[in-house]
Amino acid sequence: MPLQEDLAFRYVPFHETDSLQTRDVDAMDVNTPDTFARQIRVFSRTDVGKRRQRNEDALGVIARHGLYVVADGMGGADGGDFASKQVVDDLVSTFQNLPPDEICFEDRLDLICESINHSSRVIREEADSREISGMGTTFVGFCVDLENPSRGCALHVGDSRVYRYRRNTLCPLTTDHSLAAESGLDESAAIPLFMAGVITRAVGVKCEVEVERTPVHVLPGDTFMLCSDGLYNMIPGPELAAVFSSHPEDITAELVSTANNAGGFDNITVIVLQLPGAPPQVNSMDETIH
Repeated sequence: MPLQEDLAFRYVPFHETDSLQTRDVDAMDVNTPDTFARQIRVFSRTDVGKRRQRNEDALGVIARHGLYVVADGMGGADGGDFASKQVVDDLVSTFQNLPPDEICFEDRLDLICESINHSSRVIREEADSREISGMGTTFVGFCVDLENPSRGCALHVGDSRVYRYRRNTLCPLTTDHSLAAESGLDESAAIPLFMAGVITRAVGVKCEVEVERTPVHVLPGDTFMLCSDGLYNMIPGPELAAVFSSHPEDITAELVSTANNAGGFDNITVIVLQLPGAPPQVNSMDETIH
């Protein structure tokens, strides 16, 4: 479907939003962290795509701690799926026996980073033992503070992304750790072939890895999407926004289908979170400002 300029949605590249601030609104109505966690609608899907023989992506939903994770493995043979699965398994092991009310949000974020670094050491040791070069995985996570749901944090390594859909606008919240991004090229630019798909940071390439954290202000009704590059490389930003604006019954199924119809060149993994509450509307007292 051709996109019209007057459609009620838009896609805003990260460089146009990274300095924006949002006026506070009333906090989300939440009685207990467990109650709020159950109110979040979660859709998730992973697909091998049309061209690959193996699915080297992995995803995790650790709802009790408000944590959602996507990992995109690399390394050939079964190296990529080992790496991505290791990241998800380690995070599940870290949090599965930890009561949510025994840890604050900041400590939870620290634990996530510690788990990712543990995974990096395990993956590197496994790669050395198999003599596999370049074995590793991206990681992207989104964590919402269940005690104070107006706070969230995107965490990432590599080029898997978090997006936010708010007021009919879709924007990325993370900046890729990639050669193209670090050279100042965005999706609208013609990326040279030698830069395409080259990431500058990954879990498992070294024993220690820096996990980038991006604080996120959360409003009632916000929608967040985590995805591997197999999704956004197949669907340009405005078309991604169009899928959200159409409000399909299962948005992840629609996103994966759209990516496959566009070629499905890579594995496709996506998680969509719909937070409780009425979606924020633009008015004179509540609008995104410079």
